[in-house]
Amino acid sequence: MTLRWPSLSIRATVLAAIVVGVVLPALVLLGVDDHVSRAAHEPLVQRNRAAVLVLATAVVTEPAWTLSEQGLKAAADRILQEPSVCAVEVRDLQPTQGPMTITAQRCPAGLPVVARDAPVLHEGQLVANLRLSFDATEIDQLVAQRQRIMWWLVAVQVVVGVMVLLGVLSLRLLRPIHRLKLQASTLAARDSVPSVPWRQRDELGQLGQHLNTVRARIQELFEELETKNKQLSKMAMYDHLTGLPNRTLLRELFQHEAATARRQTQSCALLFIDLDRFKAVNDTMGHAAGDELLLGVSRRLVATLRESDIVCRVSGDEFLVLLTQAGHWEQVSVTAERLLRAIQAPLPLQRAASTAQVNASMGIALFPADGEDFETLARCADLAMYKSKDMGKGRYSFYQPDLDIAFRSRLALERELLQGIARHELLLHYQPVFDVSSGRLVGCEALVRWMHPQRGLLMPGTFIQTAEETGLIRELGLWTLDAACAQLASWKAAGLHPGRVAINVSALQFRDQRLPQVLHTALQTYDIQPGELELELTESTLMSDTESAQATVASLRELGVALAIDDFGTGYSSLSYIKRLRPDKLKIDRSFVKDLPADADDRALTEAIISIAHSLSIAVVAEGVETPEQRDYLRGQGCILQQGYLLGRPMPAQQLLALMAEQESDALV
Repeated sequence: MTLRWPSLSIRATVLAAIVVGVVLPALVLLGVDDHVSRAAHEPLVQRNRAAVLVLATAVVTEPAWTLSEQGLKAAADRILQEPSVCAVEVRDLQPTQGPMTITAQRCPAGLPVVARDAPVLHEGQLVANLRLSFDATEIDQLVAQRQRIMWWLVAVQVVVGVMVLLGVLSLRLLRPIHRLKLQASTLAARDSVPSVPWRQRDELGQLGQHLNTVRARIQELFEELETKNKQLSKMAMYDHLTGLPNRTLLRELFQHEAATARRQTQSCALLFIDLDRFKAVNDTMGHAAGDELLLGVSRRLVATLRESDIVCRVSGDEFLVLLTQAGHWEQVSVTAERLLRAIQAPLPLQRAASTAQVNASMGIALFPADGEDFETLARCADLAMYKSKDMGKGRYSFYQPDLDIAFRSRLALERELLQGIARHELLLHYQPVFDVSSGRLVGCEALVRWMHPQRGLLMPGTFIQTAEETGLIRELGLWTLDAACAQLASWKAAGLHPGRVAINVSALQFRDQRLPQVLHTALQTYDIQPGELELELTESTLMSDTESAQATVASLRELGVALAIDDFGTGYSSLSYIKRLRPDKLKIDRSFVKDLPADADDRALTEAIISIAHSLSIAVVAEGVETPEQRDYLRGQGCILQQGYLLGRPMPAQQLLALMAEQESDALV
């Protein structure tokens, strides 16, 4: 247990210090004086007793010689007049006719005495013995008398000293400290308080002057803080670029407008506006031009709406519009169309010395039909806005309950997919690629499947889009790459080889600067040799950033990884990028193969793709071959590498292993 000193105020502490500093030395002085006085009085008393004994002997000598009893008694009385003598006894008188002893006593019986004996001589002859009894408490009485005097002197000294110290303490310490406390208590006061004058030039006076300076500085800081608080309040409630209310202020304004609408049995509408192609303007013309575009759009929105309507910038290129007294949904539609036309009009940008034109996707939620509170209404309008984007952008959509159901389903699928990757619920199926001229297996494409614990085996179409939208496609791609390399190593360990294994790579994964390093690690881990692995990418992925794509392709080629363009002809085809990137393989999309050989347009496009590939010494593969007629026609055009349901459906690894073993045995026969 830790003992703590009691907490005392300065006044009590100083008072205690005075008491200890004055009284304690006085007590020590009294104790020391008692010892010194006793030591000093004792030899004096002894000398006095010796002198009294000599005088008493002289007084008794004559009566003792003459044996005058009357004279002896008178001498004894005279000796007793000495204050220190308590008793006198004269004995052994010489000569004597019988024993005679003269005694006299002054002190009460029981008083401690000290006896001193001395011979009485007359002309050298012993005539008697004299015994004097001295008061043994004589020294104590002298010391006590001195102590009483010292006590009075010390008491007077202590009282005077304490009064002087208390007076000085009060005038020079306690009162200034009290003024300092009062002065310090006003430091944080918001009201104007006059400075406290200090005439003292000691340390406390200097501290008081310093507090006056601090008080003045604090007042300046209060004024600065009030100014900054006003600025921060504006920043917290308004967008710094457009000056429009932000989401926080709109939420508060909505509460007021919603309460008014409830009282008047009216409706409101919340419009969620997202600018289309704003990123392109920002990237090509610069951020300054993008800011100017946002400022221009915000002014158009305000100018198009009524004064009672509220425009809010949420973030980036997103705006919220609150239509008060919205009326029927048809009136809201008219306002939405008017806003879209205002946004779509070309907007001159002075900083970029150019003109920009953007569209907007808009979602509309009605109060109170679609939601009773701001957050619910904003979420509904956001879902409706994404529906507008899915339907082609540049339009508006009203919220419908099925959108919420779809949104919840998407969130559930996203959560389950993340868990599925962690729980190893994904698996790969492999679709073989054949050389139809020889019937030989020359490769396979790894296709991901999801063994859902409740819904069974799911095809990529049910979850790939969700993975791309949520960013899980990166984790999915890394798993696919590792699993395919591991499976290829397993087949090779069994003494069989399927040929080149193709893996689909998403745009997000291809743009990841870590892709070459990830591939390098996988190739080394599973001992994959150059030419055994192939990555399939779409045209749009390669066209998004040609220089970056070219650098990534060069890194992949250094690793010995082949490159194939998947779904060729369905994206932004460019012969120049094919020339620069020089892919190892082109894959004809199944949409061109489906109606072969009957459809003339598909024949023309397919023949053109095959001709371009052969001219550039690029291998070509036809996807989606499902009929003998398609197979034979493509083979006749020189496309001998084919895959599709006619030749082999996507199958588990064990089934493909059996197919490889079968081909191996046929080759031996």
